[in-house]
Amino acid sequence: MVGAVFGFATMSALAHGLRGDLPWPVIAFARSLVTLVVAAVLLWWTGAPLVMRGNAALWMRSLFGSVGLLLTFYAVSRLPVTDTIVLFATSPIWITLILRLLGEARPAPHAWLHILLAVGGVYVMYRPRFDAAALPLLLALAGAVAVAIAMVGLSLSRDYRHVTIVAHFSGVATLVTLVVSLPVLDAVTAAALVVPRNAAALLALGVAGTVSQLLMTAAYRRGNATLVALVGLTQIIFGAAYDILLFGHMPDIWKAFGVVLIALGIVLNVMHGRRPNPEPV
Repeated sequence: MVGAVFGFATMSALAHGLRGDLPWPVIAFARSLVTLVVAAVLLWWTGAPLVMRGNAALWMRSLFGSVGLLLTFYAVSRLPVTDTIVLFATSPIWITLILRLLGEARPAPHAWLHILLAVGGVYVMYRPRFDAAALPLLLALAGAVAVAIAMVGLSLSRDYRHVTIVAHFSGVATLVTLVVSLPVLDAVTAAALVVPRNAAALLALGVAGTVSQLLMTAAYRRGNATLVALVGLTQIIFGAAYDILLFGHMPDIWKAFGVVLIALGIVLNVMHGRRPNPEPV
């Protein structure tokens, strides 16, 4: 799990570093394409079936996972790495409300405390005025909710092998990110893509995200889910290290306090409740 969260933090840092050279939809497409290639190899290697249509739960996982992936790369292109990681780490908390809306479970009384801590932490971090400058924050939170819906869809996709689910998601995500990338593909972007530094960073980004996805899945399958989820919070530390060492994003006291509140809400949520095993974006 430590290897997985380090890889995801590295992926986010690479995407943040590319924000001045490439449009964020193109970066998201590169991430999806690498995962699709790996998924195709795994399908061939394991003999797992390729599912094109699937049921509603499979499409819930793939479509909302694709939205979450897009918003992840949008957020990391406009917010520090740590901020993006912390905001998307709130996904398990939103599962409580999603399951309630689906009629799958009733939130326990303490679940509302977790939500209050998460929302309060976000407010303390940014103290937003809800103007145009707050758009990345709002879209990042929307992305966290989309990832939570994808997690619920994953937990309901028991009729399919894991490799089949990954292949379906990566195929849908690659198509979605390609469509979003087309309007921003121009001569300048094409020239930036063939710059060796950018091409290498995109490949490293895709590999880091894909390997981390596989490592996290293995961690949840083999280890104690609660412990694994708590170890996953170390991604915040890796993200903060990248922000400070590479980008000079020094957190102030308000941001640090907000991160603590959100992390506390996540820890309490993990300790007191059950959540679907995540299939991160």
